[in-house]
Amino acid sequence: MRKLLPAVALAVLVCAPGVLQGQVNIGAQASWGDNADFGFGGRLTARSPWVDQAIELSGAFDLFFPSASAGEDLSYWEVNLNLVYNIAVKSEVLLPYAGGGLNVAHASTTVASQNTSATEVGANLVGGLKFVVGSVTPFGEVRYELGGGEQFVLTGGLLFTVGSN
Repeated sequence: MRKLLPAVALAVLVCAPGVLQGQVNIGAQASWGDNADFGFGGRLTARSPWVDQAIELSGAFDLFFPSASAGEDLSYWEVNLNLVYNIAVKSEVLLPYAGGGLNVAHASTTVASQNTSATEVGANLVGGLKFVVGSVTPFGEVRYELGGGEQFVLTGGLLFTVGSN
């Protein structure tokens, strides 16, 4: 892990100027998972000028509030990093997309002062629809997690453009 962090930091520094010349969106989202109940979080998407403009990197964080038994304190969060392909259609407003990526899920439970936690890594399959209406883009997404969170998730939110194409 100690060797991985500097490599990731270097990759971000090298790639950031190019990504920032592309289109960057940041926003908020609400999610429902069939195992983790409701949650909310943030999302960052970016298109690089170096690759096909139909390809987009999408990162998200969700903090869920799963149901807990009496006397149990349960916390659950996920980080998702996906590569999606924006599917060309004959609409200027609707933009469907599909892709996949990485899911990191963390659960922590406290019962009678006994703490237990686990972090799992898995894969995502995602599909969604954006409603492009200027600098604000509402979206809806379905995500199926293969490993990691191992759940079906519905997400909706708003993205705000912070970079230009």
